[in-house]
Amino acid sequence: MTLQDSLMARLDQLGPAKSTAQLGATIGREFPYALLWAVTPLDEDVVRQDLKQLVDAELLYQRGVGATAVYQFKHALIQDAAYQSLLKSTRQQYHQRIAQVLAECFPETAETQPEVVAQHYTAAGVHAQALPYWQRAGQLALERSAHREAVASLERGLEAVPHLPQTRATLEQAIDLRLALRSALLPSGNSERILATLREAETPFASS
Repeated sequence: MTLQDSLMARLDQLGPAKSTAQLGATIGREFPYALLWAVTPLDEDVVRQDLKQLVDAELLYQRGVGATAVYQFKHALIQDAAYQSLLKSTRQQYHQRIAQVLAECFPETAETQPEVVAQHYTAAGVHAQALPYWQRAGQLALERSAHREAVASLERGLEAVPHLPQTRATLEQAIDLRLALRSALLPSGNSERILATLREAETPFASS
């Protein structure tokens, strides 16, 4: 707690730049300037000044310059302190805005790293938007035989299902996720878990 208090005190001393640190922390441990600029409501000159202040305060590292610059929190604890200092409702708003901007303005990232978009939508509590990105992330992982990664993404997708209206479309999505999860689990040889996954896939189909 003493360390946490110390980090919070350093953030509070930043004044207005604290808000830029908080938004950057919501994006992640590392964030590109282009994404930060796309989601912030602040003027560009203000954002650049805030980032310079954060770098000078040794809270952030900077790689590159201008629009191609990438920033990284010096330590994960600094990122966590900035993130936790946000109200939950504000965090959710930030996550939703980041997910929407990634999907609309950074299509290559959304296509090749759908789990990043999914994580932000999930953190925002927008499960209907998160689910297809988790599904896409699982499929991509399967295609490159990253089975553990595929299992993790598909399970996150299934966690979104109870939050959605139990329509036929939702049930069909759940079936697709569980069948994909079966494929991801096959190399593990865990027959009990595979059978359980198939039974779960059959249940909503039978009741729909």
